[in-house]
Amino acid sequence: MRVAIFHTSLPSSERKIGGVEAAVHRLACSFADHPAVDVTVLTCDRKPPDARYGYRRIYPFALRNRWGRLFLLPLLLNFIDFRKYDVVHMHGDDWFWFWRRVPTVRTMHGSALREAQSATKLRRKLIQYVVYPLEQISVWLASRSVAVGRDTERLYGCNEVVGNGVDLERFKTRPKAAAPTIVFIGLWNGRKRGRFAYDVFVNTVLPRFPHAQLHMISDTAIPHPNVTLHEHPDDATLAALLAEAWVFCYPSVYEGFGIPYIEAMAAGTAIVTSPNAGAGEVLQNGQFGVIVDDDRFADNLLELLERDDLRGEFVARGLERAQDFSAEAIAERYLQIYRNVVR
Repeated sequence: MRVAIFHTSLPSSERKIGGVEAAVHRLACSFADHPAVDVTVLTCDRKPPDARYGYRRIYPFALRNRWGRLFLLPLLLNFIDFRKYDVVHMHGDDWFWFWRRVPTVRTMHGSALREAQSATKLRRKLIQYVVYPLEQISVWLASRSVAVGRDTERLYGCNEVVGNGVDLERFKTRPKAAAPTIVFIGLWNGRKRGRFAYDVFVNTVLPRFPHAQLHMISDTAIPHPNVTLHEHPDDATLAALLAEAWVFCYPSVYEGFGIPYIEAMAAGTAIVTSPNAGAGEVLQNGQFGVIVDDDRFADNLLELLERDDLRGEFVARGLERAQDFSAEAIAERYLQIYRNVVR
């Protein structure tokens, strides 16, 4: 089967890797090894060094111009001949692609409405409110629509739910760090709340554990001798940091799915996070990780650091849960969707 996968951007060492572009890249890599699939990724971005799939670059201007990406790029898709493919799998920016001569699958990795509701900056909030009705058009145009979580499924009326996959050969257990170690992933400002994680560490964790370490995979952080900033780590570095950590600290207020939850569980690391749609779905409302409000976040983080037995319980459950989201399992789910759509 000839499959085209489209997303505007792909993982790059020059910037923070977004969840959607990571999911697209990993899915395409899984299909690159599949005997039944000939996959080509169409993108406005450069090809990642570790990409094993077919690649075609289109309209690179869209990476430099937000409004061009939102309005012009979706129109220009009408001028690309997709008939060489059996199915086209879209992951964004396709709401004005009306002339569809092949079956299409659209994955919704979350919701612009929820992004708007959780945004901390007015400009981002307004942009996401503009995108939300455009996303509704995308779902309506697709032959089949897929949501990564139940909340997204309800908002858009998607046909089915499929999570994102993780390479379990890369994200796996390793010996833990000698000192209490915490990992955070996300931007300093905005819904990921890096500043909140930093403040909890400095004001609550360090007084109890003076030798504790915080690794922030983020865009910035206030310099501190016990805090290490990693701006653009590759998957190998990320996997090692998560595996060595005692706790993954993720105070995000919105996740459509939350790939880092699966990565942390696969790496054998306990999780403490804020309530959000992705956490409720992936962690099964607290069965596979601690989901807690801000007023008890620091206390629960300390409890995980102090209690080996509690961390061990979450690690054991998390390792089992991560198996449901192996890259191979997710690829097989999508392959069945492609076959159904083509039929």
